[in-house]
Amino acid sequence: MDNSKLLPISVALAGLSILVIAVSQAKKDKNGNAYLNQGMITESFNAKEIAEVLYNAMKEANFTNTEKRKTIFTTLTGVSQAQFSWVIKAFGSRYYNTTSGNTYFAFWQTPSKHPLKTWLKEELSESDYNLLKSNYPKYL
Repeated sequence: MDNSKLLPISVALAGLSILVIAVSQAKKDKNGNAYLNQGMITESFNAKEIAEVLYNAMKEANFTNTEKRKTIFTTLTGVSQAQFSWVIKAFGSRYYNTTSGNTYFAFWQTPSKHPLKTWLKEELSESDYNLLKSNYPKYL
C-alpha cells in the first residue's frame, strides 16, 4: 500500500478511536457508572444506617415535628429511588402505635408492626408526605 494512503487512514482510525472513547466517558458519572445505573447501591451508601436514623427520629411521640421533619428530609437527601427501596427493606416492619404516634402501647392495645411507608405517612404532615411521595412514587 502506498504511504500517501496509509497516513490518512491511520489518522482517521486514531481520530475515530478517540471519539469512541470520549463518547463512552461522557456517558459515565464521576464514579465510572453509566448514568442509566445511577440507582445502584454504592459502597458509601448504608441502607441500614439510614433506616435506623429514620426510626430514631420517629419512634418517640413528638408534638412539634420540626426536628423530626428536618432529620427525615436531611437523611433522605440524595437517596435515589433504587436506594430508597433498600432503605425500606432495611427498615422492615416495626412496632408503631398509630394512635399515639410512638412505639408505646397500652395494655389494652395489640402491638402491631408497620412498614416505613406507614411511619412516614403518620409522622409527617400531608404536604411533607406528598413531597416525599413525589421523590419516591414507586414506594410511597
